[in-house]
Amino acid sequence: MKVKNYYINIPIFFCFFLCFTTKAQQNSDVSLVIGDKNITLEDPLIVTVVVKFVGDAPAPECVFPKLPNFKDRGKSKQTARSFVSGQSVTTCTITQNYAAQKEGNLKVPAFSVMVNGSELKAEGFTVKVSKAISPDKKDPNNQDTPLFKEKEDFTDFIEGKNEEEELQNINTKEDAFLSLSSSKSNPYVGEGFTVTLAFYVAKNNAADIQFDHNEVQIPVITKKIKPENCWEESFGIEEAKVADITLKGKNYTQYKFYQATFYPLNNKAILFPSVNLRLLKFTPDKNGKKNTSFISFTTRPFTIKAKELPSHPLKHEVSVGQFSWRESLDKYKVSTGKSVQYKLQITGDGYNVKLPQIKNDSIFDFFTPKIDVRPEPQNGKIITTNSFTFQIIPKRAGNFVLNKYFQWIYFNTQTARYDTLKSNIALGVTGQTIQTADTPTEGASVYDGLENVDSSEEQSNITKLLKDEANILIVIMLIGMIYILLPNRKK
Repeated sequence: MKVKNYYINIPIFFCFFLCFTTKAQQNSDVSLVIGDKNITLEDPLIVTVVVKFVGDAPAPECVFPKLPNFKDRGKSKQTARSFVSGQSVTTCTITQNYAAQKEGNLKVPAFSVMVNGSELKAEGFTVKVSKAISPDKKDPNNQDTPLFKEKEDFTDFIEGKNEEEELQNINTKEDAFLSLSSSKSNPYVGEGFTVTLAFYVAKNNAADIQFDHNEVQIPVITKKIKPENCWEESFGIEEAKVADITLKGKNYTQYKFYQATFYPLNNKAILFPSVNLRLLKFTPDKNGKKNTSFISFTTRPFTIKAKELPSHPLKHEVSVGQFSWRESLDKYKVSTGKSVQYKLQITGDGYNVKLPQIKNDSIFDFFTPKIDVRPEPQNGKIITTNSFTFQIIPKRAGNFVLNKYFQWIYFNTQTARYDTLKSNIALGVTGQTIQTADTPTEGASVYDGLENVDSSEEQSNITKLLKDEANILIVIMLIGMIYILLPNRKK
C-alpha cells in the first residue's frame, strides 16, 4: 500500500509545482513600483505600473486609487519598444503622481491598482514629508545628482543655477546654442506635439569645443523635461543624430539628443523648464598647449497650453489628429456560412485608436479581431498604423454595405470638428438563411437594446478564471493527499 501512495504523491507534488510555476509566470510581466518615501511638499509620491509583453497590443488600462492625505497630481504614460531574439518586446510604464497635503509621517494603507481588470496589490507604508527646500539650499548629495570621477561636479549645470549665473555662462561668441523646442504651442487635449532637444554648431565655428559625459547629462535632462500629464511616444534616439541644416540662411550641424511626441491627457498647463548642457572648451596658450575650461549652454523655458475639445458625447474617448481609412475583403462575393476576411487600417498622428464593439445580428456573425499597432517616426511626428483583421460569417443572402458595422468617430484637428470614417465596401451574399443561437428574431437591428447595455460592466478576465480554476484544483489535491496519508486507515 505504501508503494501505491508514493506513486500517487509524485504526480500530486508535480501538479503543485506546475500550478505555482504557472502563476509566477503570469505575474512576472506586471510589476508595481513605489517611488521615494522621503519627499518634500514640492515632490510627488510616485506610483508606477510597468507592463511588459511580446508583440503589439493596446496600452493597458490602469485605475489608481485615492490615497488619504494625498491629492492626485497627474498621470503619465510611456511606451518603449525593443527587439529580443527577433521578437518585438513592448514596455508600458504608467505613472501616477500624488501630492502630499501636509507635512509629517503620513501613513499610506495597503491599496491595489486595477490593471486591465486585475488587482495589483501593494502593502501599506509610511511617507516622510518635510518642508520644501529653497533652490539655494538644495542638498548637493541628493540622490538625483549624478556622480562623476572629475573634480568638478555637473549637478549645477544640469539642474540649473539662478538665472543670472545661467545668462553669464552663455557665450554667444561661440556661434553655437542648445535648443528645446515644440512643434505646437496650443494643441488640443489628446493632440500630439513633438518636443526636440538638440545642439547646434555653426559651420564657420572656429572654437574648439566638445561634448562632456553626454551619456550621463542627457538622461538627467530628458528626465527633467518629461511632463507628468502626457502620454509619451519616444522616437527611440539612443545616440546623437547628426545632420546638416540651414537656419535663417546660415549652415549648422545639428546634434539631436532626444525627440518624443506627447499627447496631453487634460488641459493643465505643461511646463518645460530651462535645462543646461555642459561642454569642454580648449584654448591654446602662448606655449601651444591647450587649456581646458567649461562652457554651459542653456535653453529657454516655455509652456504648452492644451485646448479643451468641443462638447460631444464621446469627448473623453475619441482620438485626436488626422487619420486615413483603408479597407479590403479577401472576397467580395460569398455564400452563407462561409467565412470572409475583412482588413481595416486606420493610420494617423493620434493615439488610442479603438473601434466600437461590433455585435452579431441576423445578417452577420463577427469574431474578435486580430489587432496590430505599429508606431513609426515620420517627418517629425509619430505616425501609428492600427490594423484590424475580422473574420465574418454571413447568415443571410443579399447585397450589404458594411458601413452599418464599421465606422469610427474622431476629432479632426485640421477642420476642428468631429468626423466619422466609415466603410465603403459592399459584400454580396448568396445561399439559404442560417439561424444561430445568438441570431435575433427577424427584423431585429444590431442597435436593438443598446440603451440597456451596461457600458461599465467589465469583460471577463481569462487570466483570473485560470487562477481561480488552479486554486480549486489545488484544494482538491490537498484533500486527496490528506485522505491518502491518514494513519491507520482501513483498507
